[in-house]
Amino acid sequence: MRRFVFTAACIAAATLPGQAQMKPKSRKEAEAINAMLQAQTPDDRIKAADNLITNFADTQFKSYALFIEADAYFQKNDVDKAIVFGEQATDADPKNFQADVLTAKAYAGTIYNNDLDKADKVAKIKKYADAAISNLATAEKPNPNLPDDQWAQVKKDLEGQADYALGIAAVYSDKPDEANADFQKAADNDQDPTDLIRAGRAFLDVHKPDQAITWFDKAAASPQANAQVKSIAASDKARAQAMVKK
Repeated sequence: MRRFVFTAACIAAATLPGQAQMKPKSRKEAEAINAMLQAQTPDDRIKAADNLITNFADTQFKSYALFIEADAYFQKNDVDKAIVFGEQATDADPKNFQADVLTAKAYAGTIYNNDLDKADKVAKIKKYADAAISNLATAEKPNPNLPDDQWAQVKKDLEGQADYALGIAAVYSDKPDEANADFQKAADNDQDPTDLIRAGRAFLDVHKPDQAITWFDKAAASPQANAQVKSIAASDKARAQAMVKK
């Protein structure tokens, strides 16, 4: 499961993505923050983030810690908790674009055609994906030492993930043209070809296999597609082709 966090280039000067010049208020808080950033496993990151929020209630890093927890739960495939902590992160800081992207994609991963709450999920996806794109448009470079081209690539990738989520919302709103336009933006900018596989599967779920084939092909053709991704895309394409023939 893909991680959403990009901290390595942003730790200097105690700045983090989506946050402006945050600083710990004490040595112990700094140690707690560092422990959270250095934690290697999802469970360790959850524990360290909880420790920071619990013991330093006024920390400026609250939103980021909540996002770290959301991302860790996403890695554990616990999407419900990822949504809970992602929404808490955006409540704590409405400018936290990483939390916006994660929450939009988490909701996108829970929606199916026969869901009774499908309209509510569509609204949530659009809320967080639109917020992500808006916040990214005005986001400042989190570290002055981060090269401009790397920062531009980070923003493009996150915008592409938000566009993928908007495409999912459009699929389940019966707006295939809008969905295809959003997915094409994702194909152009998102560095994860598995999102294109998910795009195709969404079209399969709403019984549009001909539309799905396009995205399975694009996933397989992505420069980032490894052998496993290509194999999954080929298998899903065969399933879609079988549906077209029926």
